[in-house]
Amino acid sequence: MTFRPILPILLLLMQSALPAQDAAALMRKGDAALAAGLWEMAALHFNGCLASPSLSPDERSRAAIRLAEAWIREGKPAEAMELLGQSFVSSHPEAPFWKGQALAASGKLTEAAGIFSEWLQDASAPHRSEAAFTLSSLELALDRPEAALAALAKLAESSDPALAARAKLHQVEILLDLGKSAEARETMPAAGLISPADASLATFLEASLLLAEKRPADAASSFQTLVDQPKGQSLRRHHAAVIGLADALRAAGNGGAATDLLLDFIQDQPDSPLLGTAFNRLQDALPESPSANDPILERVSQWITPPELPATGPLATGECSAVSAWPTPSITSDLLACSLFTRALGLHRLGTPAAHAEAELLLTRLRVENPGHFLADRAMLLAARRSLAEGDASRAFALLETLRESSSSPTVKGKAAFIQARAAYDRGERDQAVALFEEAANTLSAAEANAARLNAAIVRITDPSGAKPILQTSLPENPAIEADVQLERALAMADPAAKRGAIEEFLARHPDHPRTAEAREAAAQAALSGPTPDLSFARAQVDAIASGSDPSSTLPASRIALLRLRIDDLANDSSAAIATARSILDQYPGDPAAAEAALILGRNLFQTRSYNDARLVLEKLAAADTDPARAQAAWLLAARSAALVPTSQSRQEALILFDKAIESKGPVVPLAKMEKARLMIDMNRLAEAAAFLRKWFDSLPPTDPLHLPAGLLLGEAIYAQGSASPGSLEESLAVYDKLLVHAQAFPSVFDRLQFLRGRTLEQLPDEKNPALKREKQAFIAYYSVLETSTPPAEWHYFELCGFRALALLEKAGRWPAAIACARRIASFNGPRAEEASTRASQLQLKHMIWED
Repeated sequence: MTFRPILPILLLLMQSALPAQDAAALMRKGDAALAAGLWEMAALHFNGCLASPSLSPDERSRAAIRLAEAWIREGKPAEAMELLGQSFVSSHPEAPFWKGQALAASGKLTEAAGIFSEWLQDASAPHRSEAAFTLSSLELALDRPEAALAALAKLAESSDPALAARAKLHQVEILLDLGKSAEARETMPAAGLISPADASLATFLEASLLLAEKRPADAASSFQTLVDQPKGQSLRRHHAAVIGLADALRAAGNGGAATDLLLDFIQDQPDSPLLGTAFNRLQDALPESPSANDPILERVSQWITPPELPATGPLATGECSAVSAWPTPSITSDLLACSLFTRALGLHRLGTPAAHAEAELLLTRLRVENPGHFLADRAMLLAARRSLAEGDASRAFALLETLRESSSSPTVKGKAAFIQARAAYDRGERDQAVALFEEAANTLSAAEANAARLNAAIVRITDPSGAKPILQTSLPENPAIEADVQLERALAMADPAAKRGAIEEFLARHPDHPRTAEAREAAAQAALSGPTPDLSFARAQVDAIASGSDPSSTLPASRIALLRLRIDDLANDSSAAIATARSILDQYPGDPAAAEAALILGRNLFQTRSYNDARLVLEKLAAADTDPARAQAAWLLAARSAALVPTSQSRQEALILFDKAIESKGPVVPLAKMEKARLMIDMNRLAEAAAFLRKWFDSLPPTDPLHLPAGLLLGEAIYAQGSASPGSLEESLAVYDKLLVHAQAFPSVFDRLQFLRGRTLEQLPDEKNPALKREKQAFIAYYSVLETSTPPAEWHYFELCGFRALALLEKAGRWPAAIACARRIASFNGPRAEEASTRASQLQLKHMIWED
C-alpha cells in the first residue's frame, strides 16, 4: 500500500457547469444513436429534447415519434404505446406505423396485424414496405401463411424492381416452408432484378429450391458457394447454408460426409444461433440401431464436460458450510445441453441395460443442471416415452403431468398431452384419452393438431487581495537622496522582472553606492522569483556580494548563505541544498534564516526519500517556529514523510501530524484534510475516512472549489465499503451524481465521474428486477463520454469508459451496436485506437455483420 499525496492542482478543478445542450444538438445525438443501434442513448436524448420549451409543435411531434421508435427497439413497447397515445403525437403521419410495431412487440399480434393491413391500403403511407414485411411476419406467427403471402403480394407488384424482387424472395421462403416447391419456383424473381443486398438470400433460396426439386448435387454446389464466400451474409444465413449443404450431401447419398460436416461445424461454431438445428440433423442421422462406437455418439461425448455438482452422496459437499450441502444447478452451455440430449437419444437406441442407465443419467443431469433449457422438457418427454416402453406407466404419467403443468412451451405441453392420451387409451381410459387429445389439439401446430382431433373423434366413435505602498513621485535635487529614492522605488516593485531591471539600472548608475550589496541581494531574489528562475544571474550577485571589500557594504553572512541555499534548492541540487541547509542550522541556529533553512532541508530530505530524517527536522521546526504559515507547511510535510514510512506505527503517527496541520488554521488545511483522508483510505480505515470526509463535504457549498476533490475522496471511501455495507454503493452513487453537474465543464473530470458512476451502477441491483444489475444505466454513463466531437485532453478515463461500454454491448450480444461503439472509440485516435479498431473488425468477421 502506497500513500499518494494529493496534488494541489485538484483544488483548481471546480468551475461553472456546462450549459445544457439545445434541442437541435440532442436531436442530432439521438438520430446518431438510433443509426448505431444504441437505443438507450437515443431514448435519453429524445427525452431530453422533449423537455426543451423552445420546440415547435412539429419538432416536438418528431422527437416524440423518434423516442417511441427508440423505446420499441429497446424493448419498452408499453412506454411507447403510452407516448403514441398523446394528442401531440397521435397526429404525426408515422404514429400508426409505430403503434403497430409497439403492439407487435407487446405480443398483441392480431391487433398489430390489423393496423398494418389498413396501413397498406394507402400507397403513400410512410414505411409502407416495412409495414408489409412486418405484417407478413405477424401472419406467419399467427399460423396464417396464406395471409402472409397476400401481404407480400402488395409489394411484389411494386414499380421498384428491387423491392418487388425482395418481396418475392420472402414469398419463396414461405412457399418452401409449406412444401410448395413448384409454386416457389414460379415465384422466384429473375436474377437481374435482385439487388446486391438480397443476392445471398436469393442464392440460398435457389439452393433450397434445388434441394426441394430433388437435385441435391446442384443444391450442394450452390450451398457450397455460400459456405465458401461468407461476405454479405448474416451469421444465421451462413450457418443455415452449412446445414443446407449437409442436407444436400445426405440427399445425394453421402451421409458420412454430411455427418462429418455437421460435427466439424458444431466443433468450430459452438455458439451458433443454429446450434440446435445442427443437432436436430445429427439426431435425425442417428441409426435406429447404432453401434457403440458410432461417430456421432463418440464426438458428442467429447463435448460433455464433467458435472459441476458436488461429489456423490446425499450430503456431499465441496465447502465447509451448511448451504453447500445442497447441489446448486449451474447454467450449462447450449453445446453441453445438446450433447447430453443427443448422446442420451443414441444410447437409448443401443438397447443394452448399461446404455439405458447412462442415458437416464445424462437426461437427469440435463434437467438438474439446467432446468430452464428448452431441451430439459424434451429430455423429460424422452424419459416418459422410455418409461412407457418399459411398462412403467405410473412414472411416465407423472413425468407427462409435470410437463403439462410446468412447461413454458405450448408444443411440449401438446406433445405431452398427446403421448399421455395414447397411453390412456391403451389402458382403456377412453374419457381421459379424449380430453387429452383435445388438449393436445389446442396447443400443437396444424398437422399435429389435426391428428389429435382425429384421434379424439376415433375414440368417441368407438366409445363416447493586498495593499500597495505609496511612493514619492517628485525627485529631490540632492544626488545622494536621488539614488536612495531610485533604489527604494526599485525595491518596492511587485513584478520580479521589472524589479530586477530597475535594480540593474541602479547598479549601473551607482556602482559604488553603500547599499550595493542590499541591491544585489534584492536583484538575486527577483531573479529567483520569476516564472523561470535565472540561477546564473543570482549566483553572480551572491558571488559579487561575498567578494565585496567594503565592510560597510556586506550583508549578514546568514542572509548570503540562505540566498545560496535557495539557489541550490531551485536548481534541484538536493545534495548541495541539504549540505548548505545543515551548515546554516549549525552556524546560525538562532538566526531567522535557520527556520527557512530547516524547511528547505526537510523538503529536500523528503524529495530524496529520507523520510525519517525529513520528519525529525520538520517536526522540530513546526513545534518551535513562530511563523504560523511556515509551521503549518512543516506539519503537513512531516505528516507526508511519516505516511511514506512503510510501518503501521509511522502511518498512525502521520494521522496525528495531519491533525496538527489541520488545527493550525492556515491555507493548507484543505490539502491536509484530503491527504489525511487519502491515508485513511489506503490504511483501509474506510468508515473513519467516510465519516471524516462526509462532515467536511456536507459543509462545502457546491460552488466551493474543494467540493469536487473532497467529493471524489468521499465517493471512493464509501464505494470501497460495498462488500461490507450494502447501502454504500447507493451513497457513493449519490455523491458522484452531486459532483457530475460541477464537472461537466471539464471533460476529463466528467469522464472520470462517468467511469465511477458506471462502475457503481454495474454492481447495483436493478430497481424493477433485483435479480439483474443496472447495466443499462451503467452503459449510458460510460457511452456518454464518447458523445463528443473533439478528442479528450486526458485519455485514461475516456478510453476506460469506451471499452466498458463496448464490453456491456458484447455481453448483451448487440453486435452491430458493439461494432459501432468500437469504431467510435477508434475514431478519436487515442492510445487504444488500434485495439478498438481491431476489436471492431473481429466482431464484424465473427458475427458476419457487413456494411450496407
